[in-house]
Amino acid sequence: MCYNRAVGQARVNYWAISAFWLGVSVHWAAFLTIVMQVRVHELAPQEQRGAYLAWLAAAGAVISTVIELIAGPISDRNTSRLGRRRPFILWGTLLSLPFILLFMTTQSFALLVVHFVAIQLFLNWANGPYQAVIPDYVPPERHGLASAYMGMMTLIGNLIGLALAGALLSEPPLVLGQLSFSARLLVVGWVLVGFLVLTMLWTVLGMHEPQWQPRHPDERRLHWSLFVNIWLNELPNFRWVVVSRLVFSMGFYTALLYLEYYLRDTIGLKGAAPQHAFGFMATATLAGVVGNWLAGVLADRMSKKQLIYLCIALMCVCAGIFLATRELTVVYLAGALFGVAWGAYSAVDWALASNLVPVSESGRYMAIWHIAMTLPQVVAPLIAGPLGDYWNARYGLGTGWRWIFALVPVYLLASAWLLRPVQERVRA
Repeated sequence: MCYNRAVGQARVNYWAISAFWLGVSVHWAAFLTIVMQVRVHELAPQEQRGAYLAWLAAAGAVISTVIELIAGPISDRNTSRLGRRRPFILWGTLLSLPFILLFMTTQSFALLVVHFVAIQLFLNWANGPYQAVIPDYVPPERHGLASAYMGMMTLIGNLIGLALAGALLSEPPLVLGQLSFSARLLVVGWVLVGFLVLTMLWTVLGMHEPQWQPRHPDERRLHWSLFVNIWLNELPNFRWVVVSRLVFSMGFYTALLYLEYYLRDTIGLKGAAPQHAFGFMATATLAGVVGNWLAGVLADRMSKKQLIYLCIALMCVCAGIFLATRELTVVYLAGALFGVAWGAYSAVDWALASNLVPVSESGRYMAIWHIAMTLPQVVAPLIAGPLGDYWNARYGLGTGWRWIFALVPVYLLASAWLLRPVQERVRA
């Protein structure tokens, strides 16, 4: 069931296979950092906004995980004339679009949850199979380069999504201030829809994915175990990479979700914290593009594990600087250095995972890989939030956020330690 490995490097359209990451990243950066928060602020009881936002985020994370575990194995056995992955990317994206606009306009929190669940369902129906494109199309010796393209699209998409939502939905807005808040929400929705449609078409039309023909009828058979067996006992190297990425993501989402509180209460920025949180993330993202490209090229020439260790070491140094300072200039400098290492890590870790999955089942295994990014979005705040509240109450406001940021290098070092058993594929 080896698939499309005959496609040579010269025929791989790296821009096309990476383009959809741009649209997906614009959408989720806007949603996860600003859009969800302002909609919950509008529709939830003021004294329960934190709980309502947590439940909304958790419902989305659960749905995204389940639907990818279903879509991945099905796409592995898809014999459509459009290929294995393109039908999922096409129809999943198109079906999500009405719910993005409905999310912006509904005046009921219950319907807000329904629309968000639908967005997660359909976009991850597209995104699950899409994650298998690099193992499908790119020779193992070029996974680093392909992951650099993917990482660049992801980082730029994050920056565009943050800027779009921040400029239109802040109070007062930086642009289109003559429009009402509800009108600006709808503008954000239409822009997100536009990005998703254009990048989806770029990928679907540019991939030139051939129809898959099974060599034996049994190759098309779906067994229930394909959807529930996520323990990866048959691929121990890949399993350790997934577990390592999961622990890394615990640190990343701990820092991301509580960055504004840290700047507001610990650094003492108060009302200026939101704009500096955006400035910090923008700085880290732009620096991440540089690190992403350097590491993507190096990953095809040297040990990916060694590169990951270097990235984590630099991130730990930056976390230490971030914890020790109260100077805003030093905070931004630490953010830039962290961004270089973060961008590099994202490219190399994805390339390492792509190297280790069998091409015949890449949809299924990359869906399991995705759990390492979604599960920490639920678990990390459940650990960090109560700890931060407890330490703030006991030792003073702001102290708690400094303590939970001290958890970040612990998570990062643990993720590096978990990579030790991994045996990399021999490079050509």
